[in-house]
Amino acid sequence: MTNQNISELLFKQLRNELTPEEAVELESWLKQSPANQQLYDEINNIPALMEQVRVYGLAEQEVNDSWAKLHARYLMEYPAYKRREFRMRVIMYTAAAAVVLCASLLMYWWLKPAKPSPHTPVVAKAVQHDVTPTTTHAYLTLDDGTSIRLDSLKAGLLATQGNVQVTKQESGLLSYTARTGAPGDRSMTYNRISVPKGSDVVYLQLSDGSNVWLNAESSIKYPVAFNNEERKVEITGEAYFEVAKSHGKRFVVSKGNMSVTVLGTKFNVNTYENENDIKVTLMEGSVKVQQEQVAQIIKPGQQAVVKGPSINIESDVDMHQVLAWKDGKFLFNNTNIQQIMRQLERWYDLSPTQFENEAVKKWEFNGEISRYSNASKVLELLEKTGSVKFIVEGKKIVVKPI
Repeated sequence: MTNQNISELLFKQLRNELTPEEAVELESWLKQSPANQQLYDEINNIPALMEQVRVYGLAEQEVNDSWAKLHARYLMEYPAYKRREFRMRVIMYTAAAAVVLCASLLMYWWLKPAKPSPHTPVVAKAVQHDVTPTTTHAYLTLDDGTSIRLDSLKAGLLATQGNVQVTKQESGLLSYTARTGAPGDRSMTYNRISVPKGSDVVYLQLSDGSNVWLNAESSIKYPVAFNNEERKVEITGEAYFEVAKSHGKRFVVSKGNMSVTVLGTKFNVNTYENENDIKVTLMEGSVKVQQEQVAQIIKPGQQAVVKGPSINIESDVDMHQVLAWKDGKFLFNNTNIQQIMRQLERWYDLSPTQFENEAVKKWEFNGEISRYSNASKVLELLEKTGSVKFIVEGKKIVVKPI
């Protein structure tokens, strides 16, 4: 594959215009060497590219120049309530162009043919002072083992599994729908979506119309079509479900020996291995939570806490905090620092946090901030309490008392 071909594929991926065939071709190139994967990750790390734009003054200068030229006409022609919207468009378009420029330069320097030189050049890299949330790097694994990187594909038909079509919508939603006029197929075909650490939330619509949101470091295995009396899926990590009613056909979410059984409802399941308990939180309807031989029915506003063989019911639950991840926020309400840092580790793809002493691990914090902020902004929010300090060393964070 020539450098020109690679550049075209990378640009198409950046614009979400890859065909399924091109996505497979790009995936093959990525597996050829760690350097290829590194280039791909750097091009798709939009916050980091924007930081480079800021460092070199490109975006700021472009925006200022554009604004100076348009300012007089803008004030005369646009009413006050439209001015914020107009300026945001100028900034967005200019920033987008700057990002493409940076990506172009990055690809040029990576892919250009090497020239012989009598001396080995010394390359100084920009110091990374922050950790940014990355883009979606989720994978869809088809029944035959084919793996598709979801963020590299443009909207459209991704695959056909039996009598079901897998489609990526413009919104990013991955949906499963039966082909019109296709004969019935009783065989069970399974797909899996894997969302690694450092990835955005993935939104999925199953063939029965049920909607699923997957958090970072999570996965779901499911039939492409539900043919039996039971609609069963398996998860790891955290997922939020809005289950469609289906004529008495129960819906089952399982993780190991734990299962949640419903007919039609909205609920959140947190099964992360590094959390102390499995938590099932109900927003609407009714569910049965079962762990081996123990079962409990919970009502809206309640949370089932599964610890070992036991299930405890809690009624004083902050629903906004439970669903903050789905709404694009970090929301802390007397939240333990260890739990907070585990959330940051999953979202920003960080190494396990180090605590300077055991006393720090007991502290609790309150606050709310967008999950699309850089890690430093989240840490600054916590540092405003005046009780804690964070040292960022690459992907490792050290927590110290003040």
